[in-house]
Amino acid sequence: MELSQRHRMILKATVDEFIQENRPVGSKTLFDKHDIGLSPASIRTVLKELEEMGYLASRHTSGGRIPTEIGYRFYVDSLVVLYELTIKEKQRIQEEYLKMQFKLDQILKATASVLASLSNSAGVVLGPAKSLDTLKHVELIHVHGDEVLMIMVMRSGAVLNRNVFLDRNYSQEELYQISKYLNDNAKGYDMFEIQEKVIPSLLLRKDGPLDFYKVSGVISAAMTPDNSEVSLYIDGLKNLYGRFRNEEERLNQVLSLLDDKRFLTGMFGEYSEHDGVYTVIGKDGDGRMGGVSIITSGYRMGEKRIGAMGIIGPQRMDYHRALPLVDFTSKLVSEMITRISK
Repeated sequence: MELSQRHRMILKATVDEFIQENRPVGSKTLFDKHDIGLSPASIRTVLKELEEMGYLASRHTSGGRIPTEIGYRFYVDSLVVLYELTIKEKQRIQEEYLKMQFKLDQILKATASVLASLSNSAGVVLGPAKSLDTLKHVELIHVHGDEVLMIMVMRSGAVLNRNVFLDRNYSQEELYQISKYLNDNAKGYDMFEIQEKVIPSLLLRKDGPLDFYKVSGVISAAMTPDNSEVSLYIDGLKNLYGRFRNEEERLNQVLSLLDDKRFLTGMFGEYSEHDGVYTVIGKDGDGRMGGVSIITSGYRMGEKRIGAMGIIGPQRMDYHRALPLVDFTSKLVSEMITRISK
């Protein structure tokens, strides 16, 4: 059954009130505090209909109503009016980043802190997989005999070192020519792109130094990224103690989710490939997420999507402000990471 304008108005007022007060909402409260234009009796009728349709639930037969996950889902998708962040809020976010030395890990750590502070929930940031980082500069340095140190400076600021063994003792001048050829042609690509596209293309072109073709296989193999460890930045756990006050079981539940690295990596990783802001409500995402919502958005380095961020909190969070907060922060972080990567 499609919700009428009356149903939508009562549902929005009920969810708004529950988010604000965290207690069941009755017809008298809606009549007294919200400009609905209906009598208490008419409001009771609509509340009953919304309950029958699954958008609201009653904890007690004589008590008020609380939103269900279906109710929250409809509220977020159809009823939330997004507020524009105030200039003061935007300045507060930007000031946090001005304290940083513009290194990727510092930016992502600050992001988790900003999201937690301004949402009064937990902030979570999923760092980029190493395979998504792009090459800024590579240098081959002779160590001893046929041993060479390959230093790769990535656009995120990370520095990767690989010890490789070539087919013979190459001079530093020969290694410099190989490095220069790689820098001229592989800069700006990620490791998999270099292995699967760039180097095979260079082998077909045959316009580089002869020594490159002798060592290209070893260099390509050494570029294989280690994706076994993806960084997670989490802040605001103390906020959850206040948000889930008197709900010990649910608090333990959400803390267990935040302690589950595999869950967080999978959940936020799923949305890192998409544009826009997404809201996961309760069991939409995982059976352990009853009473919990996640708002998430991806972030970029240039045109490449490299990670995701968001907030985790109770379903009764302030979606009006949480959604634009995550959206604004993800765009700001994308701009900064793109800037430091050049």
